[in-house]
Amino acid sequence: MGSGNVLGFDLNTLNSKFQDTYGQIQGLSTDLEDYSTRRYDEEYSKAGLGKMKDEIAALDASIASEKNVRDESVSKVRKNPGYSAATITGETGEVQKLADSKIGNLIEERNAKAQTYNATLGEITQKVATETQGKQTKLNNLRSDLQLISGLVDSYNKTRSTELSSKTDEAHWEKEFELKLYSAQTDRMKTGDGSGTYAKQQVKDAFGNVTGFFDPVTGQTTPYQTDSQKQQTTTVNEGELRNEIRAAWKTGMTADQLKTNLANVTTDKGKNASQVIDEEWQLKTQPGVMGFLRRLFTPGV
Repeated sequence: MGSGNVLGFDLNTLNSKFQDTYGQIQGLSTDLEDYSTRRYDEEYSKAGLGKMKDEIAALDASIASEKNVRDESVSKVRKNPGYSAATITGETGEVQKLADSKIGNLIEERNAKAQTYNATLGEITQKVATETQGKQTKLNNLRSDLQLISGLVDSYNKTRSTELSSKTDEAHWEKEFELKLYSAQTDRMKTGDGSGTYAKQQVKDAFGNVTGFFDPVTGQTTPYQTDSQKQQTTTVNEGELRNEIRAAWKTGMTADQLKTNLANVTTDKGKNASQVIDEEWQLKTQPGVMGFLRRLFTPGV
């Protein structure tokens, strides 16, 4: 719990990447709005295609003018009343030959320029289209990156929220558990002069014989033992005894069976086995959330 990163990114890094990517997207989107037109005009001007187009238009006009001059010259020759048929044929042929030669040169020049113009224009169009597509691809990639980063930020926030909520719940239950234990220990009836000390009380049978001692602290009754019985008592480590009791639960033994088997056993902390068995049985069977929490934090239960 408490991890400060998601997939290797902390929140500051994620926010920085988000802002940087978002800024790139905004800039690239604006650039693409008129990119094709702007770049086309730049390359068109750089290649001198505007001037070349005007030259082609001028050549077209010259070709048309030369054709008109030729046709008018031929018409004048044919309308001359002083010319014979042979003269008209010869004159018109000469006029057409000279005019056609000049017009042919103009057409050849015009077509060469048009070919260069069209080829250059095609290269510019392809170049601008490639650049535009490259920028569009970059924009799409940035948008995908932004979506990924946004998802990471969302995952980060959810993870941190879950961690904080878990920590809050854990602290809450731990505190409640501590209060319950404290209450269980301090709310028992005190005896004596009220100074906070506890006195064991004798338990007698119907004939007045002492059969045991009642401890108000634990709520347990300790059977009375003679000196010979005390000498037969076995003292064991309380932690080891509790582990044996928990293991016995798993084999199906009951609390009464264990008390009988461990009647002469006491712990190194001064408790008899019966007390420990009752405590362990209470831990094993305690209902509700507190019972669950106590078992959860007690190994082997």
